[in-house]
Amino acid sequence: MTDERANPAQPADSAKAGSPSEPLYLRPYREAVDTLGVGFDALLWKSPQAQTTRFEVARRMARLRGRVVADLGCGTGDFLRHLRAKDHAPSMYVGVEGIAELAGAAERALEGASPARVLTADFVGDADLPGRLVAEFGVSVFALSGSLNTLEQGDAIGVLGRLWRAIEPVAGGLVVFNFLSSHNLAGRTTAEPPATRFDTPAMVAWALSQTPLVRFRNDYLAGHDATITMRRPARSARPA
Repeated sequence: MTDERANPAQPADSAKAGSPSEPLYLRPYREAVDTLGVGFDALLWKSPQAQTTRFEVARRMARLRGRVVADLGCGTGDFLRHLRAKDHAPSMYVGVEGIAELAGAAERALEGASPARVLTADFVGDADLPGRLVAEFGVSVFALSGSLNTLEQGDAIGVLGRLWRAIEPVAGGLVVFNFLSSHNLAGRTTAEPPATRFDTPAMVAWALSQTPLVRFRNDYLAGHDATITMRRPARSARPA
């Protein structure tokens, strides 16, 4: 990963597209947008059905209705549309997207869908962004769906650690994320570049090293994908 920083929390319609400062982990999406245009294919999902399955697993594992959700790597805002279709909408949605054209598409798609905001920002490169999202918007949930796939595992854990620390002041604060699992029925095949598979037991072990309040699923998409939720305790929680 590069150490370059994107301009954080910049309105989607004012960001510079195709900036030479875009880091390596964003370049596959930049190339897809430049080649395929702004649309589903530029999100690098395998299929709409796979995207919907991941969204639904996250929805069932995390109680998002009525909460302030930051969707990190929001693409064109599909996750919010899925939640609304399932009558599971958050009280406020903050989409964060590093590719300006995708952020602009999300902003247009969600226009008038109050309360929702879309920011053009790099949640990987900007280490202070998670804390600002909590302080400025009252975010209580960080959600990532497919957003870690172009990172190496160690870098992804670094990002998740920042999110987990940022949500610490929030009673019941939640981090929900998915990744390509090393334990799948295809014989632990490698992922197709630019995506990478993570060592699933190591990801679970890391989550458990942070909190015992962990949920894990690897039983969908033939084990191709895994989802983890990490929850901060409620203030009133007491040991049994």
